[in-house]
Amino acid sequence: MHIEAVYDFLCPWCLIAKRELALALEQEGDDGVGISWHQFMLYPEFDRAGHDFLAQFRARYGEELQVPMWDRVRSVGAPLGIDFAFEQITRGPASIDGHRLVRWAEKQRPGSAGALIEDIARGFYERAELIDFAFLARTAAAHGFDEVAALAHLESDDDLAEPFAETEEWRRRGVTSMPHFRLHFSDGRTETLTTTSVDAFANALRRDREFAPLAATGS
Repeated sequence: MHIEAVYDFLCPWCLIAKRELALALEQEGDDGVGISWHQFMLYPEFDRAGHDFLAQFRARYGEELQVPMWDRVRSVGAPLGIDFAFEQITRGPASIDGHRLVRWAEKQRPGSAGALIEDIARGFYERAELIDFAFLARTAAAHGFDEVAALAHLESDDDLAEPFAETEEWRRRGVTSMPHFRLHFSDGRTETLTTTSVDAFANALRRDREFAPLAATGS
């Protein structure tokens, strides 16, 4: 099976779905499974300098920040080991520079995207990190990349257009919300998962392995 995972750092459900997929692979095994991570900006209009993350929630829900969506996200994330710290987030970033860093890293070391994506998202949602160039470069260094080179890339004009172009391509292909996973089975079938769970991923992996021998023999 090959899995196309369309993601954005600003989507808490994407982080949840990524963890669900990881647990399903631990449960079912990852032999014969390939994953490619595809970039999508839910909010391409966001200022790269960031914005007051909590202002819109305070305007709608009050100073006590009783946000039903946050409660729902937490209830799903907690059993997966994700501790969302929404109330501590001071600045909400645009996601373009996180995407640029992942593109840069993946070109240097194919297969590095998944772990880098998770660390950036968890830094934002669990530790309320400010997602600026310094944080992104430090995160790259923690994954074995040259911090100075990562920072230089982020400060350059390289790859500024690509995340927008990839977002538009996925919109053209029908993607409007996250999470979005396209599962390509061994027998040529394709399914789309937009409502995810460990069981949903595990069931798909099991079904693929049931059909794989038939696909190999042409039956």
